[in-house]
Amino acid sequence: MRYLPLYLLFLIVFVSCDQLDKVSEPPMTSDLDGKWALQSVRCFCFFPDDFDFSVHQLEFDTMANEVRVDNSEGTNFVTGSGTYPFTIQNDSIVIKERIAYTYQIDGTILILTFIDDPQLADDEISLVYSKL
Repeated sequence: MRYLPLYLLFLIVFVSCDQLDKVSEPPMTSDLDGKWALQSVRCFCFFPDDFDFSVHQLEFDTMANEVRVDNSEGTNFVTGSGTYPFTIQNDSIVIKERIAYTYQIDGTILILTFIDDPQLADDEISLVYSKL
């Protein structure tokens, strides 16, 4: 009976450590791997009806923590064409250590939403991609 408080203390510490481990697990990123083509843009901006978004593509390699960005000439989405490092922090992707987007993956659809400056009214943008 005298070991009961010690046993209860051990049990509480063990259970709380197990719950902390579950919270800190990194999000699943394997769904992000591969090539994605831009399908549409939601923003306070204008694009002609015949604008071809699909020439803008992203290719994520989560093993190397790199993303390759391909843009059409004269139009940049996310950042300029090239290969850049990225990190995932909770539900956000940070490219080049400074460009941040929240991301959602629903099957073959990826939605990147720019984490905007609340002081600017016209920087809200969401990019909708489909997996190739």
